[in-house]
Amino acid sequence: MGTPVYAGAYRAAAPMQLLIRVLALEAHNELFGAVVAAAHLTASGVLVTVSPKDAAARVRDGLGVCDLATEIKREWMA
Repeated sequence: MGTPVYAGAYRAAAPMQLLIRVLALEAHNELFGAVVAAAHLTASGVLVTVSPKDAAARVRDGLGVCDLATEIKREWMA
């Protein structure tokens, strides 16, 4: 307790991927998951340059947490 498990982009990628890929939530939470990730990054002082719809589409296409975190670091942040 008290020690972060994920750091940086992984802290945004993990909840986004979970919220979008969990079957019970998938139909209703794609944009919510993307917005949660963007809000986390913004609150951390990062300028997010991708739209929630584009972000959600990447997870829907099958991108896992590690690959999603890498993409967030490379392509979604200014």
